[in-house]
Amino acid sequence: MDEVINNLILDEWKIIEDKFIQENNLKNETLFSIGNGYIGMRGNFEEGIYNKEFTIEGTYINGFYETHKISYGERAYAFPETGQSMINIINSKTIKIFADDEELLVDKSKIIDYMRVLDFKEGTLKRSIIYETKKGKRISIEFERLASFTQKHLCIIRLSLNSIDFEGKIKLVSLIDGDVKNSISIDDPRSGSGILDKAFIIKESKIDKDILKMKIKTKNSGLELLCTSKNILKFSKDYISYDYKEEYKIGICYEFNIKESQQIFFNKYIVYITSRDCCEHDMDDISSEILNTAYNKGFEKIKYEQMEYLKDFWYKSDVEIKGDLHLQQGIRFNMFHLLQSTGRDGKTNIGAKGLTGEGYEGHYFWDTEMYVVPFFTFTKPEIARKLLEYRYNTLDKARERARQMSHKKGALFPWRTINGEECSAYFPASTAQYHINADIAYAIKKYVEATEDFDFLREMGAKILFESVRIFADISHFVENKGYCIDGVTGPDEYTAIVNNNAYTNIMAKEHLKYAFDTAILLKEKYISDFNNIKSEIGLEDNEIDNWKTISDNMYIPYDNNLKIHPQDDTFLSKKIWDFENTPKEKYPLLLNYHPLIIYRHQVCKQADWVLALFLYSEKFDIEQKKRDYDYYEKITTHDSSLSPCIFSIVACDIGYIDKAYDYFIKTARMDLDDNHGNTKDGIHAANMAGSYMDIVFGFGGFKVSEDKVFFKPALLGSWEGYSFKVNYRKRLIKVSVDKKNICFDLLEGEDLTIFCYDNELKLSKNKSYIVDLER
Repeated sequence: MDEVINNLILDEWKIIEDKFIQENNLKNETLFSIGNGYIGMRGNFEEGIYNKEFTIEGTYINGFYETHKISYGERAYAFPETGQSMINIINSKTIKIFADDEELLVDKSKIIDYMRVLDFKEGTLKRSIIYETKKGKRISIEFERLASFTQKHLCIIRLSLNSIDFEGKIKLVSLIDGDVKNSISIDDPRSGSGILDKAFIIKESKIDKDILKMKIKTKNSGLELLCTSKNILKFSKDYISYDYKEEYKIGICYEFNIKESQQIFFNKYIVYITSRDCCEHDMDDISSEILNTAYNKGFEKIKYEQMEYLKDFWYKSDVEIKGDLHLQQGIRFNMFHLLQSTGRDGKTNIGAKGLTGEGYEGHYFWDTEMYVVPFFTFTKPEIARKLLEYRYNTLDKARERARQMSHKKGALFPWRTINGEECSAYFPASTAQYHINADIAYAIKKYVEATEDFDFLREMGAKILFESVRIFADISHFVENKGYCIDGVTGPDEYTAIVNNNAYTNIMAKEHLKYAFDTAILLKEKYISDFNNIKSEIGLEDNEIDNWKTISDNMYIPYDNNLKIHPQDDTFLSKKIWDFENTPKEKYPLLLNYHPLIIYRHQVCKQADWVLALFLYSEKFDIEQKKRDYDYYEKITTHDSSLSPCIFSIVACDIGYIDKAYDYFIKTARMDLDDNHGNTKDGIHAANMAGSYMDIVFGFGGFKVSEDKVFFKPALLGSWEGYSFKVNYRKRLIKVSVDKKNICFDLLEGEDLTIFCYDNELKLSKNKSYIVDLER
């Protein structure tokens, strides 16, 4: 019998649910979501369920949002005035099924057999149910759904209905449903929306033979969306069809009589397109062209293209874990969802919850640069580039925000956003996190380092670096006996706000300043025309560039000589340590149970802060220093943020705490599958998912790039038979395989490359495996 964990059968390439349990459905709608980086569809049942309390019907378009006025009890200068929320858009999934006028619903009808499967190799969501009618007759239905990776505007649903022993009338109702709203949550800031009413108006509803068309427009942001579906019934006998219309719904009804063992097929081709993609007057023509092309190809051809796309993805990125099936399932699930959730057009990004739910209102955070970009940099670097292009395409908005924040020059990127404008209402844990500028710079540096994409650096990256680094030059000030200091900021740890000299921010700013200076020198030496154009465009002076190096060279990084650790900030160590021993489990996460001021007065961390710096700049600290810092902060970190365990796992590997690394990795790899934070119903935890890949590659694999040299330091966990992963570095695809005795390196693609494995220097060549004795 297959092993089952949390109602899900263990399988290395799928998640499988073989029994409908109502209480698990909200979570599982998230887990079984289908998407392609543009469209996201929760794993709702096409025929619906009776009890609406246990479903969140959701369909989302990346970057399609509504705005709303932010209400403050007491506002101050430069507080954001307008919030943004990703919209729950028109629902096109619905295909209602009636047998002799009895509606078939999974939570109301009698179910003989049930299965729901998300397939990571096929990129499909499949569901099969055998219903028994009130008269004791059985009908088998199978649904298959995909969101195309090769045509981002396209989704398809295929239904096959088979009469086992039913004879009588069947009615199918295929709908486009505009009667949808966003979820609302008052008590938990991590979920729900600021939109309390319907976000859009319906501009047009139209039924034309087998075509359904609905066009909407958001009330405030003024964005338009067109949803079109083509409905094809394949049945050997006669049937009738007629239109269905309500105020917010349109559909086509099909009625026919079937006999025992007869089968029917129904395909629904769906296209979404918005005014962010093209001119409004072109939406109809483009949508029709996509729809007709898809129909002419047919479901099987499009599914084949889907499988070929994923075959290439897994070939270049797969992570294998031998001897631990539940972790193997977890990491592939995570990687698949990252692919499903990430925008790749330079205009969109990835929300903290992907395209699977409305948690955090669909906002983009620093999660992208520090977690998701590294994943794609070493698997599909073309997607990493598009994520960075998004920051370039919102640079003007960042400049506007800098002026609002009284910076005369430069760009300040937003903490929470969809369209590039800051939309977080709680500034101590958002706007004050100036480190986001340096996080973006770090991602650019690592991307260019791994890809040698100097075209990106010349055309976009340098401008981002120079404009964003101006903010650090502005807020840094020299203090005698310290150096350059940065006051009044918040680091990654949101339980410690608005402090002086947050150590993470200072070291990130230091490296940002250095990289901006180095990039200026590089452009001046090799791309002088581009350099002069940038200087002219942004009014950059040579003395500014020199000043960046001066500040970087003299940036203050806090250090406590008594404890011999890096304090998180100037006052952190003088605060009282949180009383963890007497804090009951039900009081976590702390942000939902204590006023922020209570938390701010204590030594307590929500997530990795300085420990994150130990990962990003590991080479700057010796092993004993890293151990002291890690040991101190581990004791006072709650990991109330899903971004935290993966970082602690990576650093634990680096300093030899392999058992700890493994424990944190378990929390990371299956965080959503096991619903460790209790809020998977609101959407997946995208950064954590990327963190599970980072744990394997940067943590257990010990992979890092420093000064153009590639290093590996693999470790093997006693409970694993082995593991393998791949990294794409400078057009070389390297596979690293580790078992209990050996480390094997294979160069699958690209020219020869010299790497370092522990103390071994290896020159990798194609078609030749290099073995390193792990025990030695």
